[in-house]
Order: sequence, then C-alpha cells, then structure tokens
Amino acid sequence: MLSKTPLALAIISLFCASATVQADETLDQVLAELQSLRQEVANLEARLQAVENQSAEIAEIQQATPAAVQPRERKNWFDSMRVELKKAEVRASGAWTTPATWTQITNGLKAEEVIAILGEPTYRKFSVRKDTDEIFLYEGDLEGAGEVVEGEIRIYKGKVRRFTPPDFPQNY
Repeated sequence: MLSKTPLALAIISLFCASATVQADETLDQVLAELQSLRQEVANLEARLQAVENQSAEIAEIQQATPAAVQPRERKNWFDSMRVELKKAEVRASGAWTTPATWTQITNGLKAEEVIAILGEPTYRKFSVRKDTDEIFLYEGDLEGAGEVVEGEIRIYKGKVRRFTPPDFPQNY
C-alpha cells in the first residue's frame, strides 16, 4: 500500500498544479477584458465631452448673433410664396373657383352635368336625410388668407335638389 501512496500523491499534486494554471489563465482573461472595457469607457467619455463642447459653442454663437442680423424679410417672402402656392393649388382644382360657372347650376341638373361644369368636388358626403342622397362640397382658400370658401350641391335621385354657391370675396 505504501508503494501506491507516492503515485497517488504525484497525481494529486499534478491535478492541483493544473487547476492553478487554469485559474491563472481565467484570471488573465478577466483582467484583459476589464482593461478593454476601461479603454472603451475612456473613449466614450472623450466623445461625449467633444459633443458637449460643440453644443456649448453653438449655443454661444446663437446668443451672440443679434436678432437684426437674422433675416425677417426672408420669412415674409416664404410666407407669401406659401400663400400664393396654396391659392394656385385651389384655383387649379376646378372651374368651381369662378363665380360665372355657378350661374350655370340649376335644380334638376344631373350629377354628371354638375361635375362637367364645376369639376370634381373637393369632398363627397353621403346623406341620411330623406331628401338628399349625396352632397358635393367644393371648398378652398381662394385668396390664401386662411378664409375657406365653400359651395354645396345636394343630389337626390341623381339630380340637383338644392345648391348653395360659394360666398366669393368681393374683389374676386
């Protein structure tokens, strides 16, 4: 039995030595990963500092720029361009935008004839009223001033039952 003891002791010491080597390798990996993470955090902090400095510089420039230097006239030009484009868009939406075409509308006209005269309506609504099947709405901001002009035609059994021409502006 004594002859087996040194062999057992040798195996146990070899096993302990290999466990220590494996622990050292694992510890080295953890330390390398920790060092990598510290480097990444340092890089991110440097980037954040650069962004904060840039934001502060932009804010200082904006505060230092006097209000008189910022072009107010340009904003007015853009506003008038927007208004003109809106007016042109509504006028291009059909013949309903001229008062003369509404004089051609009479009770009893077929729905197709109304569309031929005024163009496609801006909106179509179906009605639950007994005397109206469908409502043609023609609306738009003809002057681009935010005042919507609206005309309405009520259709019953495919013909004009009642209509209300738009209240066109006086200078129109």
